[in-house]
Amino acid sequence: MSQPNKLSLWQKIKRLLTASAPQSVIDGISEPAQSSLADSDIDNTTSKTAPKDDTTQSNEKAQANASHLKTDNPSSEPQNHSDTPIVDCLNQYFNDKQWHYTHYRPKTGDSQQSHHLSLRMRHKKIDCGYLFRVQEKNKLLAIYGILPFLIPESHQSAALLLITQINYDMLIGNLEMDVNDGEIRYKNAIDVEAVGIDTEIIEHSLQSVVAMTTVASELFGDLINNQNPAEDMQTLLTELRQQSDARTFFLPTQFVQ
Repeated sequence: MSQPNKLSLWQKIKRLLTASAPQSVIDGISEPAQSSLADSDIDNTTSKTAPKDDTTQSNEKAQANASHLKTDNPSSEPQNHSDTPIVDCLNQYFNDKQWHYTHYRPKTGDSQQSHHLSLRMRHKKIDCGYLFRVQEKNKLLAIYGILPFLIPESHQSAALLLITQINYDMLIGNLEMDVNDGEIRYKNAIDVEAVGIDTEIIEHSLQSVVAMTTVASELFGDLINNQNPAEDMQTLLTELRQQSDARTFFLPTQFVQ
């Protein structure tokens, strides 16, 4: 589909978060000493298992991943920043982690005072873009995990079917797809005015997004690798399970792998 000549802020951020982003945006990935959520920090030690029959198991897998994600400083005391602007808390958190990120400040006349902070992180060798969207006036924070590939138009009907089923069983957050370009992202949000914000809240919120984005990347990666995906749910889930089995199943041997 044709795109308007004038790009919105969201479209500009999406371009920066794709694999073809300029080095200044993803330089944290190329430097192991300063990389964002490096594999050694957040990789789970448990091996992959084939997904079960329904998409509820994907949500359970994401929650299990989140429970194993490690923090860089687990012994640090959480600090309550209820009176501090949300974006200041995020800036402090990123700086403490020594993560590379880009801060897009509110446009002139933005009544919601919307800030956007973007960065790239790698989990289980899957490199995804992450976006923190802050509305200071309403005290709202949304965190997006953006898949590193786009869904082709030929697969978007199957992708929407799968997203609908996953969202139906999901207790926290949701998956969404931009039908203009096939981008899929996972979103989680919190009302800072109600729950406050501190290092622990930021950490847990980000961990859940990273875990679910990783699971979604594997699931929709299998989908686009299927040349002709089914358009009924049961057949589609069966096809995806078979693809996952082919990717993760190994016969036992007497030798150390």
